[in-house]
Amino acid sequence: MTSRETSLGARFHPILAQRETELRTLLRSALAARSESPAGQDGVSDFKDIAAEQSRDVVDEAQADQAALELEQVLAALQRVDDGTYGECMDCGAAIDERRLTAMPAAA
Repeated sequence: MTSRETSLGARFHPILAQRETELRTLLRSALAARSESPAGQDGVSDFKDIAAEQSRDVVDEAQADQAALELEQVLAALQRVDDGTYGECMDCGAAIDERRLTAMPAAA
């Protein structure tokens, strides 16, 4: 572990931890919304309403899937912080530019 990785880990750990909390909250809300609104029981009265509801459901599900994927990436980044390899490219081992990490803290 280099001093750069230690410094980056200390700087980005709180950012990653905060994002983990946000994503977990979002996923819990999405799961609760799904369980509160079973298909076809929203008082929908016509085909347009049904289509609109289904479209919203598809978008909500896609957003939840994206949040779950991002959560996996954030958790992996937090593990790299713990391992002392945060800020290194997982493919080639080169240092990841700090500007990229600032824009995308879970970059690998």
